[in-house]
Amino acid sequence: MWRRGIFKGLRFRLALSYAIFFAVLLTGLGFVLRGMLRGVIEKTVEGLLDEEWAACKGFLRIDPKGQLGWNYDPNDKEEVAIVERLRLIYMIADEKGEVLESSEMYRDLGFESPALITRVMAGNKPTYSFHPNLRGQVYMVRQGSLRDKNARYFVALGRNFTPSLRVIDEFSVDYFAALPFVILSAAALGWILAGRAMQPVADVAAQVDKVSGSNLNLRVPLRGSGDELDHMIETFNGMVGRLEQSFVQIRQFSTDVSHELRTPITVVRGQLEVALMTGKTEEDLRVAIEAALLDIERLSQIIRALLQLAKAEGGQTALQLQEVDLAALVREVTSDLEIPAIDREVTIRTISPPSGVIVGDRVQLERLLYNLIDNGIKYTRQGGFVEVEVKFIEEGHKIAIEIRDNGKGIAPEHLPHLFDRFYRIPSREGGAQKGLGLGLSFVSWIVKAHNGEIQVFSEIDVGTTFSVRFPFEAVETKNLAEYGNQRETTGRYSST
Repeated sequence: MWRRGIFKGLRFRLALSYAIFFAVLLTGLGFVLRGMLRGVIEKTVEGLLDEEWAACKGFLRIDPKGQLGWNYDPNDKEEVAIVERLRLIYMIADEKGEVLESSEMYRDLGFESPALITRVMAGNKPTYSFHPNLRGQVYMVRQGSLRDKNARYFVALGRNFTPSLRVIDEFSVDYFAALPFVILSAAALGWILAGRAMQPVADVAAQVDKVSGSNLNLRVPLRGSGDELDHMIETFNGMVGRLEQSFVQIRQFSTDVSHELRTPITVVRGQLEVALMTGKTEEDLRVAIEAALLDIERLSQIIRALLQLAKAEGGQTALQLQEVDLAALVREVTSDLEIPAIDREVTIRTISPPSGVIVGDRVQLERLLYNLIDNGIKYTRQGGFVEVEVKFIEEGHKIAIEIRDNGKGIAPEHLPHLFDRFYRIPSREGGAQKGLGLGLSFVSWIVKAHNGEIQVFSEIDVGTTFSVRFPFEAVETKNLAEYGNQRETTGRYSST
């Protein structure tokens, strides 16, 4: 099993690929080098034959009668050696292909055919060819024509090429004999390099193995190399972060449900048990059932609100993006809330430009405004006011909505928890305020979903201000100028 695991491992496959690549590369290189070596040797031998051809033209003489002869000094040992070398492997023929002179070694190679002689003499360049003899030796032969005043002759000179072939063969044997050792060394190097390359992956895998549902806060540290592995680690950490957020939301949802549903269910059960044990008339049972139904309706509201918030924070609520005129929407919402404000003897003031357009979800933005303005009405003393202002902020290219009231205010210790689920500020008289405590959680999600910001400023017995900022676009310049002039000259606002 262990060996089978090695053969299936990525390290083995990388090393094997490395070895195969080098085997193919070095084998091809060997054939290329062999061909280059043969080419160099052939050019060298051709050069030697050209030198002998030039010497042959200097020593070979043809008399007026057409008789061939070698003109050299018999007493000059150097000239004698050169002529003997030239006459070692040579052949001379006339234009008809009839052999005039030849050496014994050339006769072992076989004479050239008349057709080849005619073709060579018709050309202006010499030709080179290889001729084996009966003993298996190979000779390179230079074939060309020699001109005389009266006639032209075919002359062929040869040189033994067998020693050169031995050099080529010896090179090939040595190279390909060493090739397996080179390939094995390359495979070993590939194994080492693959191991080093895979070690960070193994380290990351060991870190990843420690991550589980109980410790999703763990993160794999970056190596700092900025390579693909660091990118993979960043991607993995992002995935774990999203999983952690999902787990937190699930745990939060479970905690919220168990916390908020426990009391109403206990109350409903107690009411029904008391009715069963003590109720003696139909009216007693009816009263108990009506009270239980009210608590069950409250349970339904809590469950619906939790499900909506869970879907929103889990990314299952898609925003229906469109151009929304926030200024017009503020005027519409404040108009709708006029009756509750009148009931509590609270004045609503709106200060807004003619228009202020952002890209957003109208339904969600309307919910945000209803929550914040309605909270301002609820927690403002009788005779107080709630002021809603829409204004533009040039720095950052944003549009802001500020909801101010002169109500009771919020103690500093409660401000950090305002947007927590089910968080309700205890009243000064004792007990909890009415409501589910989910409205501001919705507000926080809506602001984040629109890439906005929300801040809360409050002072006891002075009032509270919620400031929401959104990036905006498509606002006409003339509207901004008109709004600015109106604020400066009249302090424009409308009371509803």
